[in-house]
Amino acid sequence: MGTLKVLYKGKWYEYLINTQVQDFVMDKAIEDILKYYPKDAVVEWDDKANIKINTLQDIINRDNESK
Repeated sequence: MGTLKVLYKGKWYEYLINTQVQDFVMDKAIEDILKYYPKDAVVEWDDKANIKINTLQDIINRDNESK
């Protein structure tokens, strides 16, 4: 998996991209995402996606921290 990051209006948007498909499939997915952003938007690619699995306990802890 890879991560496509787009900086738009001061905020980073991240998209998880499957890299275990043919190149043309991955290219089409990325093109479909980027068409909604201006041509001069900052785009970054990370081949090693940092995927964090949230457990129920993680969600409860995060909720308690926000109080």
